[in-house]
Amino acid sequence: MRGVFTAGVLDAFLDKRLKDFDHYYGVSAGALNLSSYIAGQRGRSQSLYTNLCIDPRFISISRHLKGGNLFDLDWFFEKLNMQYSLDERRFKEQLTERTFTIVTTNTDTGTPCYQAINSETTKKALTQTLKATSALPMIYRDPIMVNDTPMMDGSLSDPMPVLKAIEDGCTDIILVRTRPINARKKSSPSNRMLAWQYRRQPAIAALIRQQYALYNESANQFESLELSDNITLTQVAPEQPLSSTRSTRNRARLVADYHLGYSQGFALARKLKSIA
Repeated sequence: MRGVFTAGVLDAFLDKRLKDFDHYYGVSAGALNLSSYIAGQRGRSQSLYTNLCIDPRFISISRHLKGGNLFDLDWFFEKLNMQYSLDERRFKEQLTERTFTIVTTNTDTGTPCYQAINSETTKKALTQTLKATSALPMIYRDPIMVNDTPMMDGSLSDPMPVLKAIEDGCTDIILVRTRPINARKKSSPSNRMLAWQYRRQPAIAALIRQQYALYNESANQFESLELSDNITLTQVAPEQPLSSTRSTRNRARLVADYHLGYSQGFALARKLKSIA
C-alpha cells in the first residue's frame, strides 16, 4: 500500500502539467500508478488505494491462512476494469511517441523481464502484465502467465530499474521511492520461511532470500550515479518511513501518505518548471 505515496507524486505532476518524459518504467504498484498518470487520470490511483484496496474482499488474512491468496488480485483487477477503467484512448495516444516498460520476474529463471507496453497493447495484455508485476509471493501464491511465461512481481529481480533506463539511453531520470533514501533492508526470518515455502521453485526461493541484498545493492549504486557528469538522477522519497505498510487498510493513513507524496511531487514539479 506504500504505492499511495507514488500516486500522490504523480497526481502533483499532472496538476503541474509535468509530462515531458520520453520513457516510463514501472515496477509492482508503481506500474499501476504510472498507467493512471500516462492516461492523465488524476485521482484514479488514489481512489484505488482508498477504496478498492481496503475492501475486505481484497485483503483477507483468513483466506490466506486457509491456503488462498492474501491479496485477491483477480477480484481487484476485475473491479478495476469495471469501476475505475483506464482511459484507453488517452493512454494509447501518449504511447505513440513514448515507451512504457513494466518489469516482471520470470519465475523459471529468476531474471527480470522488461515488458514493452505501447499503443498496440491490448487491454487484456496490459491487465495481465499489471497483475503479474503486482504478484509478490507473500501476497499471491501462483505465478501469472504473460506471453506463455510464468511471471511474478518485478521487484523480486529489479526493484528500481534505473540501470535499465540508463542502458536504454536515459540521462535525466526521476526515481520515485516509497522508502527513505537512506533506508536499507535486512534479512528477516519471515523471508527465509517464505523462501522455504517456495523450495520447489528454486529461482524464486533464491530471489526471496536475497531480496534485501538486491535492494540494498541498487540503492547503493545510486549514490555513485548521482555523482556522474552525464547522468542526472533525482530521487523523490519520504524523509521518514510511511504510515502505510504493505497491507494497510486504514484509510486515514493512506490519505496522509498520499498527501505527503503530493506535497513532494508538487515541490519538485514547480522546481523543474522554473528551471525550464
